[in-house]
Amino acid sequence: MAVRNETARLFTAKDFPSWPQYDEREEKALIEALEAGQWGTLGKRALEFADRFAKYIGVEKVICVNTGTQALELLLRACGIGRGDEVIVPPYTFVATVSAIAWVGAMPVFADVDADTGCLDPASVQKCITSRTKAILAVHVAGRPCDMDALSAIARNAGVYLLEDAAHAHGSEWKGRKAGSLADGAAFSFQSSKVLTGGEGGAVATNNEEIWARAWQYHNSGRAIKGGGELGGVVLMGTNGRMAEWEAAILLRQLERLDAQCKKRAEGAAILEEALRGTPGISLPPHDRRITAWSGFLYQFRWNGASPRSEFLQKLRERGLPCSAGYPALYRMGMLRDVSFERSTGKKFTIEPDCPNTELLAKEAVWFKGSALLAERKTLHKAAVVITEIAQELV
Repeated sequence: MAVRNETARLFTAKDFPSWPQYDEREEKALIEALEAGQWGTLGKRALEFADRFAKYIGVEKVICVNTGTQALELLLRACGIGRGDEVIVPPYTFVATVSAIAWVGAMPVFADVDADTGCLDPASVQKCITSRTKAILAVHVAGRPCDMDALSAIARNAGVYLLEDAAHAHGSEWKGRKAGSLADGAAFSFQSSKVLTGGEGGAVATNNEEIWARAWQYHNSGRAIKGGGELGGVVLMGTNGRMAEWEAAILLRQLERLDAQCKKRAEGAAILEEALRGTPGISLPPHDRRITAWSGFLYQFRWNGASPRSEFLQKLRERGLPCSAGYPALYRMGMLRDVSFERSTGKKFTIEPDCPNTELLAKEAVWFKGSALLAERKTLHKAAVVITEIAQELV
């Protein structure tokens, strides 16, 4: 009875850390960028962050850009992907993963995900391979790396690119290698919700010299990497994707915090897991020893009790817990049937994907906010008790 009285108290915003986190280091970095006078256009800080981030994730080249969405588009263009091509992608992801494919003119082909992780199911991916497939775009949902061994084998056998959407996965590792270094190329986001943030921003990462060279030109208004003048050398159709110095200044400082924050989020998630394991109505993600580090972007589990998820979430929120539903199935959203999609790809979207696991997650997934995993340990223990109580009430 004493535990029930204690956990009946509502959590407040003060119980969970605000995000982003910063101090005088970011303030000093911004002032230095202001006073330096070069606020953009391949500035010193943007190039420095690209170099540091490349070393951090273990790749040869990183290009800093304005957004994660733009990073995806540039990566696809750099791989020569366009009209008539297909890119295999999960339907359980943020809209940008799919809209980037359409904006370059290619057709997204939806492979199902694993019901326990939300990441691409390799068996479903294999079934989606056709003569028009040019790439597999693996999304590390919630910061959890996909099965990159299986996906690499499929891509290699099919002769197609394997690419990473690592927007959730800064600091995550697969068998000791950082997300973003596990495929032909990767796209990152530094938007304000991400575990490494500059407010906005993104990056293309690769070890492939050709992909890097083309992405560089595309992001720099088509200019050659080295030329004799303003438009010297080869000029491509490009865009202005260059990162501003303000974002890079913040990111350089935020990168110094990343590993410690990832570790603390993982420890916070372990508290929830230990308490929730075996709770009726709750299915937890499995452990995979090949995942050697986790970003902790968010903690995802499934609610499959008798009461609808909406009621479960409502009770969590009434207590003040920072929880929400997961992604909807993207192929059910209007974006694929909007006139812009047809104008970009040259085709209507008429496919009816067979993705039962995506449908299950769209109905059952619950997200515990990643920044909340940075809370005090006693707060997370208390949160776990509250979640367990509500589950027992509704199961």
